[in-house]
Amino acid sequence: MKRLRLLITEGANKGRTYELDDGDVTVGSHIDCDIVLTDDSVSGKHAIVRLVDDQLLVRDLGSRNGTWYGPYGAHGASGGTRITPEGRTLRSGDSVRFGKTIARLEPEPEPLEARAAQDGIPVHSDLPYHDARAAVLREFERRYVVDVIARHRGDVAAAARAAGLEVKHLLALAARPAPHDRD
Repeated sequence: MKRLRLLITEGANKGRTYELDDGDVTVGSHIDCDIVLTDDSVSGKHAIVRLVDDQLLVRDLGSRNGTWYGPYGAHGASGGTRITPEGRTLRSGDSVRFGKTIARLEPEPEPLEARAAQDGIPVHSDLPYHDARAAVLREFERRYVVDVIARHRGDVAAAARAAGLEVKHLLALAARPAPHDRD
């Protein structure tokens, strides 16, 4: 069975994706919901979605602005067919509107194989930017620490002075595992 996710295409959370797990997933503006939408038109507990094979069952929970599917007007303001508490089944590619927030049901992308860049650092372009940036920074720090300690022939105090760090900070950087050692 292929995993599915919701991609927010219109609304305050535009661009966010939510992976769907087995079981009921609550959608709403309340912090206790599994998918929290920051949209004033979304009720506290707006709807429940549930994966059923390769489809998504969507049930409205009596929300004030409704849960809708089908063609929408500009910015999701109107149009579509209201989903009832009994629910509606959606397939990959279909869209659903919670208040003014529109989400498209789509398959999770296939995981990408990491490729080595020219300098040999594995590149994981399937990671969010900030995670990829953090991984590259950790690798840079590791290489820097190894180099500065080697240049000072293992004299950690001299290496720390040259790096402009306290010894304990240099040792903390040296103790971090390399990103490829974590798997």
